Order: sequence, then C-alpha cells, then structure tokens
Amino acid sequence: MFRIALFILFLSFTVHSARAGDYLGNKLLEILGEDKNSDAVKSFKTQFILDKTLKNPALGIKLTATHDSVSIINAITVTAAGYDINDIKYKQFNGVLPFNILFTDDGESLQQKLGPSKVGADDDVRLKFKKDGITVNVYFKSAAKKKIIYIKFTQNIGMVGPYRLDGNHEMPVVAAPIPAEPAKKDVKAVNSKPATKNAPLPAAATFGKSAASGARISDDPFYNAIMNVIESGEEEMFKDIKKAPMQKANFWNYKYTYSTSVTIPGEKYNMLYSFPFQTSQLDFVCVLEETDGASSIIEAKYVEVEAKLKQYFKASEGWSYHYTVNQEDPKGIKDFELKNPKLGSIVLDHSINPYGKHVLYLRFLLQYT
Repeated sequence: MFRIALFILFLSFTVHSARAGDYLGNKLLEILGEDKNSDAVKSFKTQFILDKTLKNPALGIKLTATHDSVSIINAITVTAAGYDINDIKYKQFNGVLPFNILFTDDGESLQQKLGPSKVGADDDVRLKFKKDGITVNVYFKSAAKKKIIYIKFTQNIGMVGPYRLDGNHEMPVVAAPIPAEPAKKDVKAVNSKPATKNAPLPAAATFGKSAASGARISDDPFYNAIMNVIESGEEEMFKDIKKAPMQKANFWNYKYTYSTSVTIPGEKYNMLYSFPFQTSQLDFVCVLEETDGASSIIEAKYVEVEAKLKQYFKASEGWSYHYTVNQEDPKGIKDFELKNPKLGSIVLDHSINPYGKHVLYLRFLLQYT
C-alpha cells in the first residue's frame, strides 16, 4: 500500500512537472488580458495550484484581476523568498521569468536586459521598465538595488485583449458613433463620493492619438497628467505618485490624505485618500473649483473642462459619454462621465454639502485591483 501511495504521488508530480513548461518565461505573460474564467486561466491555475483568490504563496506567485462583471487578469506578481503580501509570507518563485530576468539581477543588469528605467516617486527601492508591451516594476530590499524582493508584470495601459509577445500591441482605431445630446430625463445619480468601482464598458479605443489627424496629443500637459494618474492607478495603485500626508482640509472631510507628484493644469489641488481606514485602498481626486455657495465660477470651469475632456478623449476613438442629473442640484450642471473599456472612467463631478458649499472635481473609476 505504501508503494502504491508513493507511485501515485510520483505520478502526480510527474504530470504537474510536464505541465510546468506551459506558462514559463515569456509565456508567463500570456495570462495577462485573459478572462478570469477562461480555459487559459483555468490551465494557469492548475499549473501553479492557485487558490480561489488567485495566489499560491508556497510557489511565490499571485495574479490580480479587474472588478468588472467580466474580470480580466491584469497583473502577475512573483516574489523572492520571505516577502509578505497582506501579512502572508511568500516563498521564492522558482520558475523561469520573462525577458531572462533573474532574482539575482541588480539594477544595472536589469537595465541591460530591459532598457532604461522610468523615474518614479519611490525609485529609491524600485525600477520601472517598459518592454514589449509590458510594464515591469521591480522592487528591491534597499536603495542599493542589489536584492529583489518582488516583481510585478502588467500590460501597458491601452492594450487590448490577451497578451502575446509576437502580437500587435497597438490599440486599433474603433469607429464609434458620436452620441446624441444628453437626454433631458433624469438618470440614476452617481454617488457624490469618489469611488473606484465601474460598470462593464464598451469597445476599445486608441491611446495617445487623434484618429482624425493621426497627431500625437500626449505632449499636452492636461492629457499627460490624466494619463499619468490612470497609469499609476492601474499599474501601481497610486503608490508611485504618493507623497507626504496632507494637512489641508477637504470637502469630504477625509482624514487620511496625501499629496501627489501629479499636477493637472487648472486644478485647485489634488490628493490621494484612504477611506474609511488608513489601510483602505488609495483613491485619487482632483478638485477644480470650490465655492461657499452657488456660483457661475463652478459652471464656467465645468464648461472649460468638459470641452477639454471631449477634445482629448474622443467618442470616435472608443470613449463613450454619459450625463447624469445631480440629485443635489437637479436643475444645475450634470455629472459628465467618459468610459473606455481598457482604462475605466473619468468623471467630472459636481457636489454640494449640507452647508451649501459647492465643489467641482475629477474622479477616476479605474480597472485596477
């Protein structure tokens, strides 16, 4: 009986080992962009024995997915030995890593393999690379950048569908009809508090181009700042733009707030906040105007920013426009939301508190986890 048990254990190990080459090296990245319930993800979960939350600390690997009704795998994290994620200790991932990366690589050897690193706010312990449609964030134990503690792989924002190294990573231009003027009837109001959950979104969009002229718009400070926020939220959950705690009072009376390294032209200020607890997920909000009562200043800023958003995030490039009657001010300006299938939503929001104070702000409903 003991020999039979050993044989079954050996057979199980042999079958698992035979599958171990399916998702290793650059093929490890092919899980990115896949539906959480797809056959590919089921095969990946079997290979790495992932639990219901898509992790296996014993093998040093964790997947993250979007929170849409159709969940998409958007990041892979692999760890060195002894790294903690959410108070769970992970062992070292011993499989072959993409792009010939090794856990023994230092900062210099990584740049030889991946090219120049991108500067970020927390680059004392991190190097960020863009390689073949993938963002690679490498975190080190110290600023010396000699010992890697974990690596996170994500698709570059704006990419469509499951990742393939030999695939086309340019966003296709999608012909989308220009929506009609917003209907006059009431629509269910959005929450006046900034949030992060978003509904299923429409077809794909271009990224950083004008479909009509083919011109690059990524040099515009307004567009660039917004895309920096979206990129930071999706790839690093805003950690790379987070700076010191803020002492400034805010419309929502959020207690745990932080300044950022981002400036959106025309803003009064922006901040990151954690609500309701200091350990809660970070979110970003940009305050455009604040007044102590009803004012034409709010409406003028709304018109200005609405026009900019439509200029740079075009319906013809896959963005859809939605207007919502604000229940706090039914006859006033409507909340304006732009949706994109890959990036999430940008909302131009107007709120009034019980003391009659008005605020106009931008919030983001992103695809991160």
